[in-house]
Amino acid sequence: MKTQILPNWCKKLGFLIFIVFTFLGGGDDFIDGYKSGYSMIDQTGSDIFKSYFGKNLRHFFEILGIIGILIYMMSKEKVEDDYINKLRLESFQLTAIIGLGLTILLYAFSKDLKLTLDYFIMLFLMFYLVIFFIKKRIDL
Repeated sequence: MKTQILPNWCKKLGFLIFIVFTFLGGGDDFIDGYKSGYSMIDQTGSDIFKSYFGKNLRHFFEILGIIGILIYMMSKEKVEDDYINKLRLESFQLTAIIGLGLTILLYAFSKDLKLTLDYFIMLFLMFYLVIFFIKKRIDL
């Protein structure tokens, strides 16, 4: 079965969508992380993006960031051959195994875990991209 893949120029588009909408969706969290690492005195949360966009629109931006990663993942490499398809499959399999293992460990050791589904989706997609990048560089 051959998967329908987007053209190579969609890699740049997907990466741009991911960066822009992830920053818009999680901008307050980025600012809070920077402030807490910079100064331990002021621990108040930042509400710049939340007050400007609202909670629902920020959530929509986070979803668009996930879609940006999916566009990046589904785009062709410059040289698309059977070897790249094999690497995609191996990366996806290894990511699924790691993701399931982490999920089981988190479930076993943390009974009061309050994470939403988008954390797991982003973690899964990031693992896939890192594993694919490493396999592509090492196996060549």
